[in-house]
Amino acid sequence: MNDRLRLIGALVGALAAGSAIAADLPSAKAPPAPLAAPAPAFSWQGFYVGAYAGALLGEGTFTYLRDTPIRGAGFLGGGTLGYNWQWTPTIVLGLEADFGYRGSQNAETVGWNTPSATETGVFGTFRGRAGYAFTRNWLIYGTAGLAYGSDFVPTAFTSQLPLTLGQLSTGTTVRAGWTAGAGVEYAWSDKITVKGEYLYTELADSGVAYSTNFGAVPLNVKSAGHIVRGGVNYHFATPAAAPPAPILTK
Repeated sequence: MNDRLRLIGALVGALAAGSAIAADLPSAKAPPAPLAAPAPAFSWQGFYVGAYAGALLGEGTFTYLRDTPIRGAGFLGGGTLGYNWQWTPTIVLGLEADFGYRGSQNAETVGWNTPSATETGVFGTFRGRAGYAFTRNWLIYGTAGLAYGSDFVPTAFTSQLPLTLGQLSTGTTVRAGWTAGAGVEYAWSDKITVKGEYLYTELADSGVAYSTNFGAVPLNVKSAGHIVRGGVNYHFATPAAAPPAPILTK
C-alpha cells in the first residue's frame, strides 16, 4: 500500500513540475495576418469615346492695308474617339481624333479697320499622345498632330481710309494646320475618365474675297488660337488584374 502511495505521489510531482516548466516557456506567436492585395491600377489600354467642351481664344489676323487682330473667346465642343497602348505600367501611347463646332470670334478695331465677328464653323484634330501614368489613376500627357477647321473670316468690314465697305463674298473654307499641347486625365472609375487639356492651333492662311464699293477685294486671313477644354471619356478596357497575394514562408 505504501508503495502505491509513493508511486502516485511521484506522478503528481512530475506533472506539477512539467506545468511549471511550461508556464516559464515563451508563448508561441500567432502566424501573421495575410497582407491585403493592393488595389488594381487603372488600365489605359484600349478604345475610348467621349465628349468635350471649352473655349477657343482667337489669335488670328485680318489684313486690309494693315493687320487687324482677331481675338476673343468662342465656344468649342464636340466628340472624341481614341485608342491607348499601355506600353509599360507607366508609359501610355495613343492616337486621338476629335471633331466639333466652333463659335464665332471677335475682331478688334485697329486704326481705320473695323471687321465684324467671324462666321461660326467646324474644328477638329488628329493627334498622337504620349503619357506618363504617375499614380494608380492619373495620367499626364503631351500631344501634337494635324488640325483642321473653318478659317476665321469676318463676315463684313469697314475701313475709314479709304472709306471702304466690304461684305464677304467667298464664305469660309476648311483649312489644314497643326496643333500641340498637353493635358491631364483622371480615372474616375474603371470605365470613366475626366480630363483637362490645352492646345495651341494654327491653320494655313486663307485668301478670301469681299465685295466692296471699290469692287472685289482679295484679302488674307490668318486663323490661330489657344484652346482650353475639358472632357469625359468612356473606356472599353477592363481594369488591370491585381498582382497575386504574396506567399508567406516559414
